[in-house]
Amino acid sequence: MVRKLLFLTVLFSFLFSSCQQKKDRVVAQVYSHKLYASEVQKQLPSGMPTDDSLAFATRFIDSWISDQLLLAEAEKALSMRDKQFQKEMSEYRNSLIRSKYMEKITADTNSFYVTDEEVRATIAQARTNFVNEKEIVRLNYVKVSAKSPVKEKVKEILFDEEKRLLEKEKLTELCADSIEYFVDDDTWLFWDDIQLEVDIDLQISAGTFNQPQYIEKTSGESCYLIVILDYKSEQTGADSRDYFESVRTMLIQKKKNEYINQKLDELYLKAEKAGKIAR
Repeated sequence: MVRKLLFLTVLFSFLFSSCQQKKDRVVAQVYSHKLYASEVQKQLPSGMPTDDSLAFATRFIDSWISDQLLLAEAEKALSMRDKQFQKEMSEYRNSLIRSKYMEKITADTNSFYVTDEEVRATIAQARTNFVNEKEIVRLNYVKVSAKSPVKEKVKEILFDEEKRLLEKEKLTELCADSIEYFVDDDTWLFWDDIQLEVDIDLQISAGTFNQPQYIEKTSGESCYLIVILDYKSEQTGADSRDYFESVRTMLIQKKKNEYINQKLDELYLKAEKAGKIAR
């Protein structure tokens, strides 16, 4: 316990005074691999209280150490042939490039602005009644091809609460290879809307939900990975506002998807006209 307290004290000193230090400090080392205070600092969410930041940093360091130990053992145990990942690395690189390009061409938020009137019209068209009791959830949702090369990696991060928080950016990058995804932790959605996509029985009831629920279901050629973060069985006025904003978010994403598809059509026609496509 004394060593643990001493470690936390030193860690606190490194993390929160490093901006005044010229030399970056090593906060952990596994064999020849070193983790620096600046790397941990970059992972800390802004605005988090000091005690929570310290706990978050400690978990990050523990996770990093575990990863390095596992990698070191894997390097020794696997043959050179086992470690040939050119195809997988190429696919992952391509998915990252696609993701970055789509982020770039949809970066102008003004181009995809959704007015309150558009949101109301969408809600009215769906005949949604805010006063009815409905199941609403906060969730992370990823739909991938059942044969997707990134499915297991997405699941590994998504279904681990600590990794899901620490590796949110990496998860989003991996989702570039998904069919659909929604990884917003703060938005409430109607569970009925999720079931329109795939029929999944929600095995929770009012007053009993106290931890994330993980759901994996394969339907046809698609695999659905869902983490239920929170659940409510009825709506309050505040929840209605949350739903209103969630509809806006979905409409913004819909506009972005339509723009991306339009861009793909333009690229296809341009390449076809230039004789760059052969069948």
